[in-house]
Amino acid sequence: MAVTKRLRYEVLRRDNYSCRYCGRSAPEVKLTVDHVVPVALGGSDEPSNLVAACADCNAGKSSVPADAPLVADVAADALRWSRAMNQVAEMRIAQIESDAGVLKWFRDLWGEWTYGPEKLPVPAPDGFDGVLKFLANGLSREEIANLVRVAMKADHIRPDATWRYFCGCCWKRVRENVDMAAELIAAEGDV
Repeated sequence: MAVTKRLRYEVLRRDNYSCRYCGRSAPEVKLTVDHVVPVALGGSDEPSNLVAACADCNAGKSSVPADAPLVADVAADALRWSRAMNQVAEMRIAQIESDAGVLKWFRDLWGEWTYGPEKLPVPAPDGFDGVLKFLANGLSREEIANLVRVAMKADHIRPDATWRYFCGCCWKRVRENVDMAAELIAAEGDV
């Protein structure tokens, strides 16, 4: 199996874009991804058997077995990298689950409101992903719930424009919060 472009990139990134043999780095030297244990001697294309190597160090090596300390060093780095990537994957999964919980909370909150004598549901977009942006920009769930109430009680807004009005209220609040935070920081500097 050939080493893919993605795997080459990950190995170069893991090795901090520097040669594992001499320590020189790009752009000073041209780097390639090399097998620690050559394929001809039973090595694999796994990340634990790949290193970044400059052209000079890689040129005369051929199919010579690597020394044990280098193999152990590369294996340890690959293991550390693998653990970090697994941790990132777990963090992403947790974020997806958290986002799903937030979206359910908001969908339920929005769904509590109706309009007209027929008690029709207030129109909304297919998804409420904008709410995640409001939270990421510092709004609390309490602020968002309050702004839903403000938007729903705005008699001058048509039901089909309520979502846009709500989003406008949220962005206005984000700007107000940013301005207040800037004032607090400025006040700290005056002390």
